[in-house]
Formats: sequence, structure tokens, C-alpha cells
Amino acid sequence: MSAPVPHDSTLLDWSELSEEEQGLFIEGCELFDQAEFWHAHESWEDLWKGLKPRECRAEIDAVQGMIQCAALLYNYERSKVRGVVNMASKLIRRLGGVEHGIWGVDIARLRVELAPFIRDAAADEPKWGLPTDSVKLIGGWKSV
Repeated sequence: MSAPVPHDSTLLDWSELSEEEQGLFIEGCELFDQAEFWHAHESWEDLWKGLKPRECRAEIDAVQGMIQCAALLYNYERSKVRGVVNMASKLIRRLGGVEHGIWGVDIARLRVELAPFIRDAAADEPKWGLPTDSVKLIGGWKSV
């Protein structure tokens, strides 16, 4: 099976992931969409650790960037300015190798959806009122 869209053609194809890796990715996506950001982070961290020996730098960075997206929203829910701002600066670099998407997750859209949370947290007086459960991983990952 080829990768669900969106998926940048320069990245590992979905079929190049093991069943376990695919399962961890999907589990993390499902948890993220349920606003279970800490648990999504944990699933993706297991995937990230599994990818590291394969030396697929862009994919490792992309998964780490998704982990940081979940951590950003987790910190936003806890009104942690430093946590949100730190994750924002890190995830920009980590997701830099993905133009459109990876394995069905629309990374371009995710970047846009995170911007209001970053702006609010970085404001002189953050409101902390944005609904984190409004951020969803839109894309074809659900079809796999």
C-alpha cells in the first residue's frame, strides 16, 4: 500500500514502516484527535525511538516535530508560557523537512492550526481560552 495523502514523496513510504510502527503512528494520531496529547506524545515517542536506528533523518525529525506539537497543546492546556514557546521554536525546525504531509497527516495545515495557540501564549497577557480539541490531524491517515 502506498502512503495515504498528504505525503511528501521524498519521505519513507507507508509500506516501508513495520506493522508495529504503523500501529504506533495511528494510535498517536487517534489519541491526538481525542485531545489526549500526553498519550499521543507517548505513542509517537515509541515510534520515534524505533525509527532512530534506521537513520531516516527527515522522518525521525517529523515524528519528533509531531511529538512537540502534542507537547505544545499539552502545555497550552496547563497555561505554561515557556512550554508553549519552547515547543513552538523546536517544532518549526523539526517539521522543516516536511512540506505537505507525512503518512496522511497534513503537516502544513497543522502548522497553521497551531499558530493561534502560540500567539496567545506569547502575548503580554495570554487568555488561555482557545479550545485545544479543535486541532485535528486532517488527512488520509484514517484510511489506512
